[in-house]
Amino acid sequence: MPDGDIAYSALRIGFVHLMYFTLLPNMKRRQFTAALVGLLCLSSRAYGSGNVFLDYDQAALDQAYDQRNWAPNFAEVIARYRTDSAAARAQFPPRTEHYGPGDETLDIFSPPVTQPGRKLPVMVFVHGGAWRALSKDDASAPAGTFVSNGCLYVALNFSNIPVVRLPEMAKQCQQAILWLYANIERFGGDSNRIFVSGHSSGGHLCAVLLTTDWPSLGAPKDVIKGGVAMSGMYDLYPVMKSSRSSYIKLLGDEMAELSPMRHLDKIRCPVIVVSGDKESPEFKRQAADFATALAGMGMLKQRFILADCNHFEVPEALNNQRSPLSAAVLKMMS
Repeated sequence: MPDGDIAYSALRIGFVHLMYFTLLPNMKRRQFTAALVGLLCLSSRAYGSGNVFLDYDQAALDQAYDQRNWAPNFAEVIARYRTDSAAARAQFPPRTEHYGPGDETLDIFSPPVTQPGRKLPVMVFVHGGAWRALSKDDASAPAGTFVSNGCLYVALNFSNIPVVRLPEMAKQCQQAILWLYANIERFGGDSNRIFVSGHSSGGHLCAVLLTTDWPSLGAPKDVIKGGVAMSGMYDLYPVMKSSRSSYIKLLGDEMAELSPMRHLDKIRCPVIVVSGDKESPEFKRQAADFATALAGMGMLKQRFILADCNHFEVPEALNNQRSPLSAAVLKMMS
């Protein structure tokens, strides 16, 4: 087992354990310790001489972080994102606002009739696309689920790689939350009921928002009241050992700073963790590790593993307001 991965495993598990062990009641201490021991055992599996992370050689790790290898219909599903989003915008025309220059825009979807002075809960969705593709125009499809149930839905836009680097993408998303906190009541939203969701690379950015030090940015530490992390990457260490490092190009401490698993002490709200049962092994492991850590902290609201669902199909569960996932999210927002 390479020394770097031994250190990664020990630090990943040990940090979380020490951070929370003394804060938990006896029963949760035992559950949390058992879960962390299981994670450490998983992370310490035997290595072959050609492995670069856990039991993956380079080719296998690259494949595990490219979901196209696990979803033969990926092009068809991505095309559906745009057509379903166009239909949602036609039915519920959004208001587009700028929260910064350039690509920093967002679409606000509201119920057709909103009582004056009424403050509705707000769901912000962060689109995926491997940090370098797609936009808010591909993320409108869930709007009907939320506006039909008395909520605002916000499809977030931001610059993608290579226009900006990943740290700047994260900062843009943080600025969007700050803008919404300051302005959403002008659109009938409740600044004290902002929730965040995201899928794939957007699931990663959603988790970054959940682990942001908001007081340092001038917002309450609990500015986000709940999260829905879908098929995300929550520790970038293995990601940066894969071929994705060729375009993400993190420097210095940026990998640690942008790894939500290393900042769990900042989470102040319940989180729903979602993945599909046909995703790649690494995405399944990342979701399981994140959910286990949240459960040990008492912050896991619910865990969904969507049956017969590949990576690209996961966010489509939010398009149906009667799906179990949508029902759980709406219940959390209520």
